[in-house]
Amino acid sequence: MMDRETNHGSVTHTGTDVLIIGAGPTGLMLGCELRRRGVDCLVVDRESRIDRRTRAVMVHAAGLEQFEALGLRAELEARGVPQQRISFHTYRGVTHTIDFAGLDTAYPYYLNVPQPEVEAVLAAAYRDMGGTLIRSLRYERHTQEAGSVRAELTGEAGPHFVTARHLVGADGAGSTVRERLGIEFPGVTYPMSYLLAEGTPAVQVDRGESAMYIGPAGAVSLLPLPDGLVRIAGPVSAAQLDRDTTVEVTEFQSTVDRLGFGSRLRLAEARRVAHYQVHERLADRFRTGGAVLAGDAAHLNSPAGGQAMNTGFGDAAALAWRLGHPLDGADPGRGGPGPLDDYARERRAFAADVARTTGVLGLLDAMRDAVTPAAHQAVQDALSGLAEAWSQLYVTYPAADSDGGGPQERPHRDAYRLRPGARVPGHTPDPRRFTLLLPPGGDPSAAAWATGIPADTLSAGQTPRQAALLPVPAAVLVRPDGHVAAVLPESPGGRPSAGEHAERTEHAHHHDVIKGVAV
Repeated sequence: MMDRETNHGSVTHTGTDVLIIGAGPTGLMLGCELRRRGVDCLVVDRESRIDRRTRAVMVHAAGLEQFEALGLRAELEARGVPQQRISFHTYRGVTHTIDFAGLDTAYPYYLNVPQPEVEAVLAAAYRDMGGTLIRSLRYERHTQEAGSVRAELTGEAGPHFVTARHLVGADGAGSTVRERLGIEFPGVTYPMSYLLAEGTPAVQVDRGESAMYIGPAGAVSLLPLPDGLVRIAGPVSAAQLDRDTTVEVTEFQSTVDRLGFGSRLRLAEARRVAHYQVHERLADRFRTGGAVLAGDAAHLNSPAGGQAMNTGFGDAAALAWRLGHPLDGADPGRGGPGPLDDYARERRAFAADVARTTGVLGLLDAMRDAVTPAAHQAVQDALSGLAEAWSQLYVTYPAADSDGGGPQERPHRDAYRLRPGARVPGHTPDPRRFTLLLPPGGDPSAAAWATGIPADTLSAGQTPRQAALLPVPAAVLVRPDGHVAAVLPESPGGRPSAGEHAERTEHAHHHDVIKGVAV
Protein backbone atom coordinates (compact mmCIF):
# COMPACT_ATOMS: atom_id res chain seq x y z
CA MET A 1 0.00 0.00 0.00
CA MET A 2 1.06 3.59 -0.53
CA ASP A 3 2.81 5.12 2.48
CA ARG A 4 1.17 8.17 4.02
CA GLU A 5 2.73 11.25 2.44
CA THR A 6 4.98 13.33 4.68
CA ASN A 7 5.91 16.89 3.81
CA HIS A 8 9.17 18.54 4.74
CA GLY A 9 8.91 22.09 3.48
CA SER A 10 8.82 21.79 -0.29
CA VAL A 11 9.93 18.15 -0.30
CA THR A 12 7.44 15.27 -0.37
CA HIS A 13 8.32 11.58 -0.02
CA THR A 14 5.90 8.97 -1.30
CA GLY A 15 6.04 5.19 -1.48
CA THR A 16 4.05 3.05 -3.92
CA ASP A 17 4.25 -0.27 -5.74
CA VAL A 18 4.23 1.13 -9.29
CA LEU A 19 5.04 4.68 -10.37
CA ILE A 20 3.63 5.53 -13.81
CA ILE A 21 5.06 8.54 -15.63
CA GLY A 22 2.48 9.90 -18.05
CA ALA A 23 -1.31 10.26 -17.79
CA GLY A 24 -2.08 9.54 -21.42
CA PRO A 25 -4.19 6.59 -22.57
CA THR A 26 -1.43 4.05 -21.86
CA GLY A 27 -0.54 5.30 -18.38
CA LEU A 28 -4.16 5.68 -17.30
CA MET A 29 -5.15 2.28 -18.70
CA LEU A 30 -2.26 0.71 -16.84
CA GLY A 31 -3.35 2.50 -13.67
CA CYS A 32 -6.88 1.11 -14.05
CA GLU A 33 -5.62 -2.39 -14.78
CA LEU A 34 -3.38 -2.31 -11.71
CA ARG A 35 -6.11 -0.99 -9.44
CA ARG A 36 -8.54 -3.73 -10.51
CA ARG A 37 -5.85 -6.14 -9.33
CA GLY A 38 -5.50 -4.32 -6.03
CA VAL A 39 -2.02 -2.99 -6.82
CA ASP A 40 -1.05 0.36 -5.32
CA CYS A 41 0.12 2.81 -7.99
CA LEU A 42 0.74 6.48 -8.60
CA VAL A 43 0.27 8.21 -11.97
CA VAL A 44 1.98 11.57 -12.51
CA ASP A 45 1.92 13.92 -15.46
CA ARG A 46 3.73 17.16 -16.17
CA GLU A 47 0.64 18.78 -17.70
CA SER A 48 -1.92 20.47 -15.49
CA ARG A 49 -4.91 19.12 -17.42
CA ILE A 50 -5.96 16.89 -20.30
CA ASP A 51 -4.93 18.26 -23.70
CA ARG A 52 -8.29 18.84 -25.42
CA ARG A 53 -6.86 18.66 -28.92
CA THR A 54 -7.98 15.52 -30.72
CA ARG A 55 -5.04 13.25 -31.51
CA ALA A 56 -5.67 9.51 -31.74
CA VAL A 57 -9.31 8.59 -32.37
CA MET A 58 -9.71 4.85 -32.98
CA VAL A 59 -10.40 2.25 -30.30
CA HIS A 60 -10.42 -1.22 -31.84
CA ALA A 61 -12.19 -4.39 -30.73
CA ALA A 62 -9.47 -5.63 -28.36
CA GLY A 63 -9.49 -2.23 -26.68
CA LEU A 64 -13.29 -2.29 -26.44
CA GLU A 65 -13.04 -5.67 -24.72
CA GLN A 66 -10.57 -4.14 -22.28
CA PHE A 67 -12.92 -1.25 -21.54
CA GLU A 68 -15.78 -3.72 -21.07
CA ALA A 69 -13.75 -5.68 -18.52
CA LEU A 70 -13.30 -2.41 -16.62
CA GLY A 71 -17.01 -1.63 -16.88
CA LEU A 72 -16.31 1.40 -19.06
CA ARG A 73 -17.24 0.39 -22.61
CA ALA A 74 -20.78 1.82 -22.59
CA GLU A 75 -19.56 5.16 -21.29
CA LEU A 76 -16.81 5.28 -23.91
CA GLU A 77 -19.20 4.38 -26.73
CA ALA A 78 -21.55 7.17 -25.64
CA ARG A 79 -18.72 9.56 -26.50
CA GLY A 80 -17.81 8.03 -29.86
CA VAL A 81 -19.07 6.90 -33.27
CA PRO A 82 -19.07 3.12 -34.03
CA GLN A 83 -17.43 2.23 -37.34
CA GLN A 84 -18.10 -0.90 -39.37
CA ARG A 85 -15.53 -0.60 -42.15
CA ILE A 86 -12.69 1.33 -43.73
CA SER A 87 -13.10 2.12 -47.43
CA PHE A 88 -10.45 3.27 -49.88
CA HIS A 89 -11.81 5.44 -52.70
CA THR A 90 -9.54 6.12 -55.68
CA TYR A 91 -9.85 9.01 -58.10
CA ARG A 92 -10.44 6.38 -60.80
CA GLY A 93 -13.78 5.53 -59.18
CA VAL A 94 -12.74 2.20 -57.62
CA THR A 95 -13.44 1.39 -53.97
CA HIS A 96 -11.69 -1.22 -51.83
CA THR A 97 -13.04 -2.09 -48.38
CA ILE A 98 -11.87 -3.56 -45.08
CA ASP A 99 -14.94 -4.91 -43.25
CA PHE A 100 -14.80 -5.62 -39.53
CA ALA A 101 -17.97 -7.74 -39.40
CA GLY A 102 -17.49 -11.36 -38.36
CA LEU A 103 -14.54 -10.84 -36.04
CA ASP A 104 -14.39 -13.16 -33.01
CA THR A 105 -15.72 -10.65 -30.52
CA ALA A 106 -18.93 -9.24 -29.14
CA TYR A 107 -17.77 -5.91 -30.62
CA PRO A 108 -17.01 -6.51 -34.33
CA TYR A 109 -16.36 -2.84 -35.06
CA TYR A 110 -14.17 -0.01 -33.85
CA LEU A 111 -14.98 3.29 -32.23
CA ASN A 112 -13.99 6.75 -33.39
CA VAL A 113 -13.65 8.59 -30.09
CA PRO A 114 -11.34 11.57 -29.49
CA GLN A 115 -8.34 10.80 -27.31
CA PRO A 116 -9.25 13.48 -24.72
CA GLU A 117 -12.54 11.65 -24.13
CA VAL A 118 -10.67 8.36 -23.70
CA GLU A 119 -8.37 9.98 -21.16
CA ALA A 120 -11.28 11.57 -19.29
CA VAL A 121 -13.10 8.23 -18.96
CA LEU A 122 -9.96 6.42 -17.79
CA ALA A 123 -8.87 9.18 -15.39
CA ALA A 124 -12.27 9.27 -13.66
CA ALA A 125 -12.36 5.48 -13.39
CA TYR A 126 -8.82 5.33 -12.06
CA ARG A 127 -9.61 7.79 -9.29
CA ASP A 128 -12.88 5.98 -8.51
CA MET A 129 -10.87 2.76 -8.12
CA GLY A 130 -8.69 4.41 -5.48
CA GLY A 131 -5.81 5.41 -7.74
CA THR A 132 -3.75 8.55 -7.16
CA LEU A 133 -3.18 10.95 -10.06
CA ILE A 134 -0.95 14.00 -9.60
CA ARG A 135 -0.66 16.59 -12.36
CA SER A 136 1.84 19.43 -12.85
CA LEU A 137 4.59 17.12 -11.66
CA ARG A 138 7.58 16.59 -13.95
CA TYR A 139 9.77 13.51 -13.91
CA GLU A 140 13.48 14.43 -13.74
CA ARG A 141 15.48 11.25 -13.09
CA HIS A 142 15.58 8.07 -11.06
CA THR A 143 18.03 5.69 -9.47
CA GLN A 144 17.69 1.94 -9.02
CA GLU A 145 18.70 -0.32 -6.20
CA ALA A 146 17.92 -3.97 -5.60
CA GLY A 147 14.16 -4.33 -5.71
CA SER A 148 13.27 -0.62 -5.84
CA VAL A 149 13.34 2.58 -7.89
CA ARG A 150 13.69 6.08 -6.44
CA ALA A 151 12.41 8.84 -8.71
CA GLU A 152 12.89 12.57 -8.44
CA LEU A 153 10.03 14.75 -9.66
CA THR A 154 9.56 18.51 -9.61
CA GLY A 155 6.45 20.65 -9.27
CA GLU A 156 5.53 24.17 -8.30
CA ALA A 157 6.10 23.34 -4.63
CA GLY A 158 9.57 21.95 -5.23
CA PRO A 159 11.08 18.47 -5.43
CA HIS A 160 9.07 15.34 -4.85
CA PHE A 161 10.64 11.90 -4.33
CA VAL A 162 8.86 8.61 -4.94
CA THR A 163 10.12 5.15 -4.05
CA ALA A 164 8.49 2.27 -5.94
CA ARG A 165 9.07 -1.34 -6.86
CA HIS A 166 8.74 -0.40 -10.51
CA LEU A 167 8.70 2.68 -12.71
CA VAL A 168 6.80 2.71 -16.01
CA GLY A 169 7.70 5.29 -18.63
CA ALA A 170 4.44 6.01 -20.46
CA ASP A 171 5.44 9.60 -21.16
CA GLY A 172 5.04 9.66 -24.92
CA ALA A 173 7.20 10.01 -27.99
CA GLY A 174 9.62 12.46 -26.36
CA SER A 175 9.95 10.22 -23.30
CA THR A 176 12.27 11.60 -20.63
CA VAL A 177 12.25 8.19 -18.93
CA ARG A 178 13.58 6.58 -22.11
CA GLU A 179 16.25 9.28 -22.39
CA ARG A 180 17.35 8.85 -18.76
CA LEU A 181 17.59 5.09 -19.28
CA GLY A 182 19.89 5.69 -22.25
CA ILE A 183 17.67 3.68 -24.58
CA GLU A 184 18.03 4.46 -28.28
CA PHE A 185 14.88 5.12 -30.33
CA PRO A 186 15.88 4.39 -33.93
CA GLY A 187 13.57 4.71 -36.90
CA VAL A 188 12.49 7.10 -39.62
CA THR A 189 10.49 10.28 -40.04
CA TYR A 190 8.28 10.36 -43.12
CA PRO A 191 9.60 12.90 -45.67
CA MET A 192 6.36 14.86 -45.87
CA SER A 193 3.98 16.68 -43.57
CA TYR A 194 0.49 15.43 -42.81
CA LEU A 195 -2.24 18.05 -42.85
CA LEU A 196 -5.24 17.82 -40.54
CA ALA A 197 -8.53 19.67 -40.21
CA GLU A 198 -11.59 19.05 -38.09
CA GLY A 199 -15.00 20.60 -38.55
CA THR A 200 -18.44 20.28 -40.07
CA PRO A 201 -18.55 18.57 -43.48
CA ALA A 202 -20.05 20.40 -46.43
CA VAL A 203 -21.98 17.28 -47.49
CA GLN A 204 -23.36 14.40 -45.46
CA VAL A 205 -20.95 11.50 -44.86
CA ASP A 206 -21.53 7.83 -44.04
CA ARG A 207 -21.32 7.90 -40.23
CA GLY A 208 -20.51 4.18 -40.06
CA GLU A 209 -17.48 4.31 -42.35
CA SER A 210 -14.00 5.73 -42.09
CA ALA A 211 -12.67 6.43 -45.56
CA MET A 212 -9.44 7.09 -47.38
CA TYR A 213 -9.54 9.18 -50.56
CA ILE A 214 -6.62 8.57 -52.90
CA GLY A 215 -5.89 11.11 -55.61
CA PRO A 216 -3.05 11.45 -58.11
CA ALA A 217 -1.20 13.91 -55.86
CA GLY A 218 -1.84 12.53 -52.38
CA ALA A 219 -4.33 10.91 -50.05
CA VAL A 220 -6.42 11.86 -47.05
CA SER A 221 -8.57 10.02 -44.55
CA LEU A 222 -12.04 11.17 -43.53
CA LEU A 223 -13.08 10.05 -40.06
CA PRO A 224 -16.56 10.70 -38.61
CA LEU A 225 -16.34 12.18 -35.10
CA PRO A 226 -19.02 12.85 -32.47
CA ASP A 227 -21.38 15.84 -32.78
CA GLY A 228 -21.55 15.56 -36.56
CA LEU A 229 -17.91 16.54 -37.03
CA VAL A 230 -15.28 14.92 -39.22
CA ARG A 231 -11.50 14.82 -39.34
CA ILE A 232 -9.73 15.08 -42.69
CA ALA A 233 -6.03 14.25 -42.55
CA GLY A 234 -3.30 12.80 -44.68
CA PRO A 235 0.06 13.13 -46.42
CA VAL A 236 -0.97 15.79 -48.88
CA SER A 237 1.98 18.13 -48.35
CA ALA A 238 5.02 17.05 -50.35
CA ALA A 239 7.53 18.72 -48.01
CA GLN A 240 8.09 18.86 -44.29
CA LEU A 241 6.64 22.00 -42.78
CA ASP A 242 8.42 23.81 -40.01
CA ARG A 243 6.99 23.15 -36.56
CA ASP A 244 5.97 26.81 -36.20
CA THR A 245 4.34 27.09 -39.62
CA THR A 246 0.64 27.96 -39.49
CA VAL A 247 -1.62 26.35 -42.08
CA GLU A 248 -4.61 28.50 -43.06
CA VAL A 249 -8.01 26.99 -43.76
CA THR A 250 -7.98 28.19 -47.38
CA GLU A 251 -4.56 26.63 -47.91
CA PHE A 252 -5.69 23.34 -46.44
CA GLN A 253 -8.86 23.28 -48.52
CA SER A 254 -7.10 24.10 -51.79
CA THR A 255 -4.55 21.37 -51.12
CA VAL A 256 -7.27 18.79 -50.47
CA ASP A 257 -9.29 19.98 -53.47
CA ARG A 258 -6.39 19.01 -55.72
CA LEU A 259 -7.13 15.36 -54.93
CA GLY A 260 -10.17 15.68 -57.19
CA PHE A 261 -13.03 14.56 -54.94
CA GLY A 262 -14.90 17.86 -54.89
CA SER A 263 -17.40 18.58 -52.15
CA ARG A 264 -16.90 15.21 -50.42
CA LEU A 265 -13.73 16.59 -48.84
CA ARG A 266 -14.87 20.12 -48.14
CA LEU A 267 -15.65 21.58 -44.75
CA ALA A 268 -18.54 23.96 -44.22
CA GLU A 269 -16.79 25.08 -41.05
CA ALA A 270 -13.27 24.28 -39.89
CA ARG A 271 -12.70 24.28 -36.13
CA ARG A 272 -9.07 23.23 -36.17
CA VAL A 273 -6.32 23.09 -38.80
CA ALA A 274 -2.87 21.72 -38.06
CA HIS A 275 0.04 19.76 -39.48
CA TYR A 276 2.24 17.04 -38.01
CA GLN A 277 5.01 14.60 -38.82
CA VAL A 278 4.71 10.82 -38.87
CA HIS A 279 7.44 8.67 -37.36
CA GLU A 280 8.18 4.97 -37.25
CA ARG A 281 10.44 4.21 -34.30
CA LEU A 282 11.07 1.31 -31.95
CA ALA A 283 13.02 1.46 -28.69
CA ASP A 284 16.08 -0.77 -28.62
CA ARG A 285 14.82 -2.33 -25.42
CA PHE A 286 11.70 -2.00 -23.28
CA ARG A 287 13.19 -2.76 -19.86
CA THR A 288 16.15 -1.74 -17.71
CA GLY A 289 16.00 -3.29 -14.26
CA GLY A 290 12.84 -2.17 -12.49
CA ALA A 291 11.98 0.44 -15.15
CA VAL A 292 9.97 -0.39 -18.27
CA LEU A 293 8.61 1.53 -21.26
CA ALA A 294 5.08 1.42 -22.64
CA GLY A 295 3.01 3.17 -25.30
CA ASP A 296 4.53 5.86 -27.50
CA ALA A 297 7.59 5.98 -25.26
CA ALA A 298 8.43 2.52 -26.62
CA HIS A 299 7.07 2.58 -30.19
CA LEU A 300 5.75 4.95 -32.85
CA ASN A 301 4.11 4.05 -36.12
CA SER A 302 2.03 5.39 -39.00
CA PRO A 303 -1.51 6.52 -38.09
CA ALA A 304 -2.92 4.07 -40.66
CA GLY A 305 -5.30 1.65 -39.00
CA GLY A 306 -5.41 3.61 -35.74
CA GLN A 307 -2.94 1.37 -33.93
CA ALA A 308 -0.96 3.67 -31.62
CA MET A 309 -3.46 4.08 -28.77
CA ASN A 310 -4.55 0.45 -29.03
CA THR A 311 -1.00 -0.85 -28.88
CA GLY A 312 -0.56 1.17 -25.69
CA PHE A 313 -3.67 -0.49 -24.25
CA GLY A 314 -2.13 -3.86 -25.08
CA ASP A 315 1.10 -2.85 -23.35
CA ALA A 316 -0.93 -2.00 -20.25
CA ALA A 317 -2.68 -5.38 -20.25
CA ALA A 318 0.61 -7.20 -20.73
CA LEU A 319 2.28 -5.26 -17.91
CA ALA A 320 -0.50 -5.21 -15.33
CA TRP A 321 -0.70 -8.91 -14.56
CA ARG A 322 3.07 -9.15 -14.36
CA LEU A 323 3.32 -6.22 -11.96
CA GLY A 324 0.32 -7.44 -10.02
CA HIS A 325 1.99 -10.29 -8.14
CA PRO A 326 5.20 -10.59 -6.11
CA LEU A 327 7.08 -12.72 -8.65
CA ASP A 328 7.53 -9.82 -11.04
CA GLY A 329 11.06 -10.38 -12.26
CA ALA A 330 12.61 -7.60 -10.18
CA ASP A 331 15.32 -9.97 -8.96
CA PRO A 332 17.54 -10.94 -11.91
CA GLY A 333 19.41 -13.36 -9.64
CA ARG A 334 16.57 -15.84 -9.83
CA GLY A 335 18.02 -17.26 -13.00
CA GLY A 336 16.56 -17.19 -16.50
CA PRO A 337 14.18 -14.59 -17.89
CA GLY A 338 11.40 -13.28 -15.67
CA PRO A 339 7.91 -12.01 -16.45
CA LEU A 340 9.09 -8.46 -17.19
CA ASP A 341 11.67 -9.82 -19.60
CA ASP A 342 8.84 -11.66 -21.30
CA TYR A 343 6.86 -8.41 -21.45
CA ALA A 344 9.78 -6.67 -23.13
CA ARG A 345 10.33 -9.52 -25.59
CA GLU A 346 6.68 -10.06 -26.51
CA ARG A 347 5.57 -6.47 -26.79
CA ARG A 348 8.65 -5.33 -28.68
CA ALA A 349 8.11 -8.09 -31.24
CA PHE A 350 4.46 -7.11 -31.55
CA ALA A 351 5.26 -3.40 -31.92
CA ALA A 352 7.64 -4.25 -34.74
CA ASP A 353 4.88 -6.20 -36.43
CA VAL A 354 2.42 -3.30 -36.00
CA ALA A 355 4.84 -1.10 -37.91
CA ARG A 356 4.75 -3.59 -40.77
CA THR A 357 0.94 -3.63 -40.98
CA THR A 358 0.55 0.15 -40.76
CA GLY A 359 3.09 1.12 -43.39
CA VAL A 360 0.50 1.52 -46.16
CA LEU A 361 2.15 4.09 -48.44
CA GLY A 362 3.09 1.32 -50.86
CA LEU A 363 -0.47 -0.01 -50.77
CA LEU A 364 -1.87 3.45 -51.50
CA ASP A 365 0.48 3.71 -54.48
CA ALA A 366 -0.77 0.34 -55.72
CA MET A 367 -4.38 1.53 -55.44
CA ARG A 368 -3.52 4.74 -57.23
CA ASP A 369 -1.86 2.91 -60.12
CA ALA A 370 -4.25 -0.04 -60.47
CA VAL A 371 -6.11 -0.05 -63.80
CA THR A 372 -6.55 -3.74 -64.65
CA PRO A 373 -8.79 -6.34 -62.97
CA ALA A 374 -5.69 -8.27 -61.93
CA ALA A 375 -4.19 -5.17 -60.28
CA HIS A 376 -7.43 -4.46 -58.44
CA GLN A 377 -7.56 -8.06 -57.21
CA ALA A 378 -3.97 -7.79 -56.02
CA VAL A 379 -4.93 -4.74 -53.98
CA GLN A 380 -7.91 -6.52 -52.42
CA ASP A 381 -5.67 -9.49 -51.62
CA ALA A 382 -3.22 -7.13 -49.93
CA LEU A 383 -6.06 -5.87 -47.70
CA SER A 384 -6.89 -9.39 -46.58
CA GLY A 385 -6.19 -9.89 -42.89
CA LEU A 386 -5.95 -6.18 -42.06
CA ALA A 387 -9.25 -6.23 -40.15
CA GLU A 388 -7.86 -9.02 -37.98
CA ALA A 389 -4.49 -7.30 -37.58
CA TRP A 390 -5.86 -3.85 -36.82
CA SER A 391 -8.49 -5.20 -34.40
CA GLN A 392 -5.60 -6.68 -32.34
CA LEU A 393 -7.83 -9.65 -31.48
CA TYR A 394 -5.50 -12.20 -33.04
CA VAL A 395 -2.11 -11.32 -31.56
CA THR A 396 0.22 -14.30 -31.23
CA TYR A 397 3.47 -13.73 -29.40
CA PRO A 398 6.63 -15.48 -30.61
CA ALA A 399 7.98 -18.47 -28.71
CA ALA A 400 10.29 -17.78 -25.80
CA ASP A 401 13.21 -19.51 -27.48
CA SER A 402 12.91 -17.46 -30.68
CA ASP A 403 14.51 -14.09 -31.26
CA GLY A 404 11.10 -12.58 -32.07
CA GLY A 405 12.72 -10.50 -34.77
CA GLY A 406 11.10 -11.98 -37.83
CA PRO A 407 7.81 -10.68 -39.19
CA GLN A 408 4.74 -12.61 -38.12
CA GLU A 409 2.19 -13.83 -40.63
CA ARG A 410 -0.78 -11.50 -40.89
CA PRO A 411 -3.59 -13.15 -38.89
CA HIS A 412 -6.63 -14.54 -40.72
CA ARG A 413 -9.59 -15.58 -38.63
CA ASP A 414 -10.18 -18.71 -40.75
CA ALA A 415 -6.62 -19.94 -40.25
CA TYR A 416 -6.15 -18.77 -36.67
CA ARG A 417 -5.25 -21.46 -34.14
CA LEU A 418 -4.75 -21.55 -30.39
CA ARG A 419 -1.14 -22.26 -29.51
CA PRO A 420 1.23 -20.88 -26.87
CA GLY A 421 1.30 -17.10 -27.19
CA ALA A 422 -2.02 -16.79 -29.02
CA ARG A 423 -4.76 -14.49 -27.78
CA VAL A 424 -7.94 -16.42 -26.96
CA PRO A 425 -10.97 -14.99 -28.79
CA GLY A 426 -14.17 -14.74 -26.81
CA HIS A 427 -12.49 -15.14 -23.42
CA THR A 428 -12.62 -12.63 -20.59
CA PRO A 429 -9.54 -13.47 -18.50
CA ASP A 430 -9.43 -13.37 -14.74
CA PRO A 431 -7.19 -10.38 -13.96
CA ARG A 432 -5.32 -12.14 -11.15
CA ARG A 433 -5.16 -15.82 -12.07
CA PHE A 434 -4.44 -18.22 -14.86
CA THR A 435 -7.56 -19.92 -16.22
CA LEU A 436 -8.09 -23.48 -17.46
CA LEU A 437 -10.41 -23.59 -20.46
CA LEU A 438 -11.60 -27.18 -20.62
CA PRO A 439 -12.91 -29.07 -23.65
CA PRO A 440 -16.36 -30.67 -23.41
CA GLY A 441 -16.16 -33.29 -20.69
CA GLY A 442 -12.65 -32.16 -19.72
CA ASP A 443 -11.27 -33.09 -16.31
CA PRO A 444 -9.79 -30.16 -14.33
CA SER A 445 -7.69 -32.54 -12.24
CA ALA A 446 -5.96 -33.93 -15.33
CA ALA A 447 -5.05 -30.46 -16.53
CA ALA A 448 -3.93 -29.57 -13.01
CA TRP A 449 -1.63 -32.58 -13.00
CA ALA A 450 0.05 -31.28 -16.15
CA THR A 451 0.36 -27.66 -15.05
CA GLY A 452 1.19 -28.24 -11.42
CA ILE A 453 -1.51 -25.84 -10.24
CA PRO A 454 -4.37 -26.81 -7.93
CA ALA A 455 -7.38 -28.49 -9.51
CA ASP A 456 -9.69 -25.95 -7.89
CA THR A 457 -8.12 -23.04 -9.75
CA LEU A 458 -10.43 -21.04 -12.00
CA SER A 459 -11.74 -23.19 -14.84
CA ALA A 460 -14.38 -22.78 -17.51
CA GLY A 461 -15.69 -24.66 -20.50
CA GLN A 462 -14.55 -23.74 -23.96
CA THR A 463 -16.95 -22.10 -26.36
CA PRO A 464 -17.58 -23.98 -29.62
CA ARG A 465 -15.50 -21.37 -31.45
CA GLN A 466 -12.57 -21.80 -29.05
CA ALA A 467 -12.75 -25.57 -29.37
CA ALA A 468 -12.71 -25.22 -33.16
CA LEU A 469 -9.45 -23.29 -32.95
CA LEU A 470 -7.67 -26.36 -31.51
CA PRO A 471 -6.39 -29.16 -33.79
CA VAL A 472 -7.36 -31.80 -31.20
CA PRO A 473 -9.46 -31.68 -28.00
CA ALA A 474 -7.28 -30.03 -25.37
CA ALA A 475 -7.34 -27.99 -22.21
CA VAL A 476 -5.93 -24.49 -22.61
CA LEU A 477 -4.11 -22.68 -19.84
CA VAL A 478 -4.76 -18.96 -20.30
CA ARG A 479 -2.73 -16.17 -18.75
CA PRO A 480 -4.34 -13.20 -17.01
CA ASP A 481 -3.81 -11.14 -20.17
CA GLY A 482 -5.87 -13.58 -22.25
CA HIS A 483 -2.95 -15.25 -24.05
CA VAL A 484 -2.29 -19.00 -24.11
CA ALA A 485 0.35 -20.21 -21.67
CA ALA A 486 0.01 -23.85 -22.72
CA VAL A 487 -2.14 -26.21 -24.78
CA LEU A 488 -2.64 -29.57 -23.06
CA PRO A 489 -4.04 -32.27 -25.37
CA GLU A 490 -5.43 -35.31 -23.61
CA SER A 491 -3.40 -38.50 -23.84
CA PRO A 492 -5.14 -41.85 -24.51
CA GLY A 493 -5.14 -42.42 -20.74
CA GLY A 494 -7.06 -39.22 -20.14
CA ARG A 495 -4.14 -37.20 -18.77
CA PRO A 496 -1.86 -34.81 -20.66
CA SER A 497 1.46 -36.45 -21.41
CA ALA A 498 4.74 -35.50 -19.76
CA GLY A 499 5.77 -33.90 -23.03
CA GLU A 500 2.73 -31.66 -22.91
CA HIS A 501 3.61 -30.87 -19.30
CA ALA A 502 6.97 -29.58 -20.56
CA GLU A 503 5.36 -27.63 -23.41
CA ARG A 504 3.69 -25.22 -20.99
CA THR A 505 7.08 -23.72 -20.17
CA GLU A 506 7.33 -22.11 -23.60
CA HIS A 507 5.31 -19.08 -22.50
CA ALA A 508 5.38 -19.42 -18.72
CA HIS A 509 9.03 -20.12 -17.94
CA HIS A 510 8.82 -20.32 -14.20
CA HIS A 511 6.60 -22.82 -12.47
CA ASP A 512 6.37 -20.39 -9.56
CA VAL A 513 5.00 -17.67 -11.82
CA ILE A 514 1.96 -19.77 -12.67
CA LYS A 515 1.46 -20.75 -9.05
CA GLY A 516 2.03 -17.20 -7.84
CA VAL A 517 -0.77 -15.88 -10.01
CA ALA A 518 -3.12 -18.83 -10.03
CA VAL A 519 -3.58 -19.35 -6.32
